[in-house]
Amino acid sequence: LYTIKFEDMSLPAFILLILVCIECSCCDEDSPEKFVPTSEWAEISEGQSIGKGLHVRLNLETGKKEAKLLSENEAGQPGLNSVTVVEDNVVDATLDSTDESIEEGLKHLVKAGDTPETLTQKFRTMEELRKMMPDMEIKTEGQLLKEAVERLNGTSHSDIPSILILLENVEDLAHKYDNGMLLVSEGWMGVVGSLLHHTNEEVYLAALRVVSSAAQSNPTVQKHCVESGYLSFLVSRVPSQSDKVAKSTVFCISAIMRNLPAALQTFSDLSSYSVLSSKLTQTSLPALQRVVVSLYNDLLQMDKQMNSNTAEQSMKAESDALCSKVSQMLHSSSDYDVIREVVMFYSRTRHWCGTSIALVINDRLKELDKEFDVEDEEELSELIKRLLSEIESNS
Repeated sequence: LYTIKFEDMSLPAFILLILVCIECSCCDEDSPEKFVPTSEWAEISEGQSIGKGLHVRLNLETGKKEAKLLSENEAGQPGLNSVTVVEDNVVDATLDSTDESIEEGLKHLVKAGDTPETLTQKFRTMEELRKMMPDMEIKTEGQLLKEAVERLNGTSHSDIPSILILLENVEDLAHKYDNGMLLVSEGWMGVVGSLLHHTNEEVYLAALRVVSSAAQSNPTVQKHCVESGYLSFLVSRVPSQSDKVAKSTVFCISAIMRNLPAALQTFSDLSSYSVLSSKLTQTSLPALQRVVVSLYNDLLQMDKQMNSNTAEQSMKAESDALCSKVSQMLHSSSDYDVIREVVMFYSRTRHWCGTSIALVINDRLKELDKEFDVEDEEELSELIKRLLSEIESNS
């Protein structure tokens, strides 16, 4: 069902498949339980040794290794010829499984100094691979994405396990820019977006991860999410959600909004600042605190880039509760990421958070100045020192 191209495989995954096959080929050949191969796939029992030069695969569904004799076509092709995921989640590898062949194969991996020309000589194109292995179905990521979405669309809403597996498959592909574009241009985002309305929390969170993955640094996906109502829907869900789920929702909102100035006004029109500020003042979950304040920092930065004050004016309306909560977070949190986001937020809002807040956090900033005065946290240390200097000069 699924096929993995060499060029799309990560090096760890490639080496893992090789090691699986080494394990299969390096067992004691004198073992009384030696595997007897046939032309049909058969399961290799635990501790059972196999002969060299077999066709070996790992069934990801059962976790069991399987092997068979090489066919006439395969016998004439030494070395690793194919890696494929076929029906029922099976990883399939054909190789001449000797230690020498593995070592020789590893020598030919990409090396420093390789150029596109030298790599072209080392690796084969998709068309060349199809000619070498006419019986093997080799698919592009776009084809894999299409199949996953179509299967997702045809899966019953009550089949939760299948939906979760398919959403994970889509998420694995959605983070790539071209695949994100396909999700929009082919209308496949609608299939994923419909699952944001699913009553099962796990399905909702899995669909959120797909949207977040696709929207990261992809303006086309981001605009689609705003124009299709995903942004307004997600904001409306936050008040009734648990802190854990709300954290994921706000993260997805951030992915949709980041570096998309056109979404600022839409976000403001949704009374989003009131919703998020209310959630922020109620929660004690550091992860949720961090994503909300991080989102506010992103919005204030976009304000600056656009010479706008849309985000700032909306936050000012919530300034009393917001500034007070930020002060509390700075005092109570020991989480580096939370502290960093809060300090950055205060550095941008100190002129309207007021001197009373500055006096409250002054001692805490002095403590942090000592704590983070190290080379690895130089950026935060410099920001804290600058704030302390400004507070002192204005007092």
